[in-house]
Amino acid sequence: MKEPVKKSILIDLDRLKDLNTGLGQVALFFGEELGKHVFDDIEITYLVPRNFKGRFGNNVKYESTSYLRRYFPFLCRRYDLWYTIHQDSWFFPSSRKTPYIITINDLNFLGEKSPRKAKSRLQRLQKKVDRASLITTISQNSEMLIRQNLELRDKPVKVIYCGVKVPECENPPKPDYVPEGDLLFSVGVVQPKKNYEVLIGFMARMPENYKLIIAGNKSGEHSAELERKIRLAGLENRILLPGLISDEDKCWLYRHCKAVLFPSRLEGMGFPPVEAMRYGKPVFASTFSSIPEVSEDKAYYWVNFDPTEMAAFFLEKIAEYEADPALPEILRKHSLKFTWEHATAEYIDLFKKWLPK
Repeated sequence: MKEPVKKSILIDLDRLKDLNTGLGQVALFFGEELGKHVFDDIEITYLVPRNFKGRFGNNVKYESTSYLRRYFPFLCRRYDLWYTIHQDSWFFPSSRKTPYIITINDLNFLGEKSPRKAKSRLQRLQKKVDRASLITTISQNSEMLIRQNLELRDKPVKVIYCGVKVPECENPPKPDYVPEGDLLFSVGVVQPKKNYEVLIGFMARMPENYKLIIAGNKSGEHSAELERKIRLAGLENRILLPGLISDEDKCWLYRHCKAVLFPSRLEGMGFPPVEAMRYGKPVFASTFSSIPEVSEDKAYYWVNFDPTEMAAFFLEKIAEYEADPALPEILRKHSLKFTWEHATAEYIDLFKKWLPK
């Protein structure tokens, strides 16, 4: 008896090319989780950089990113459904009849770029929205901005929060760059939107036993300017920027810090607060974009960035946290709302609904 023909789905994971970014991590963890599933009636193919072929096992097939796929998609294999995990991908289905699902993670460029550049990016994104059958996004805040700034023409938008996965290290060693003292930790690419500059005045008003590690890519000009301001404040021994760190270092810092600081202004979802809560650690954050939506009442929020008020608020709330032994488990339970098992299950349901019958 002839086997039934399976429906084919292409999953665009091109961002695996840079695992040191949030999107690179999303591509990796989504690919790992979806790759665990076996379907009787669906064939999954991952579009990946060539060095990732085979990385996710034999339950999926692989197609390599290439100039042919990018510039001449009509020459490539057709699929019954196409999904891309981010709005800046260069790859598209070979047929305009193929249902095309795209995730718009955020519109942060509206607050980062000049009006002219932001308008240009918005116009490019509008063309992808026009091509899409369905838009997904990673927070209600992002959905609001999408509806305000793009013409959806009655196309559906669905919020599916990303999963958050933390490093699992049995006994990580203390990193060499970590000083003695009460550690505060922040992690993320060092860019203006992360708002790390406000932590300089904050740390200047904190007791000297407190030290701050800001980990993340610091290759841009902004990080050099931030380090210059730290030196001018005389805090170079209390605020350290080690750059990109290993999973072991990240694990050690989450385990041993007193709190995680997250003063960011622009976030599609914001992973570090959820990561911190997975370790039972208190989070001190801004009230901007999606941060209160994701962290809910489980974080402590700075209502302004006056450094004296920030320091006083921190010392008051950290004492409250340390006096309540039930809080770490409460934070861990909240963080488990955001798992890749749950997010992937939602996408599988979505794919099945949008596959042609």
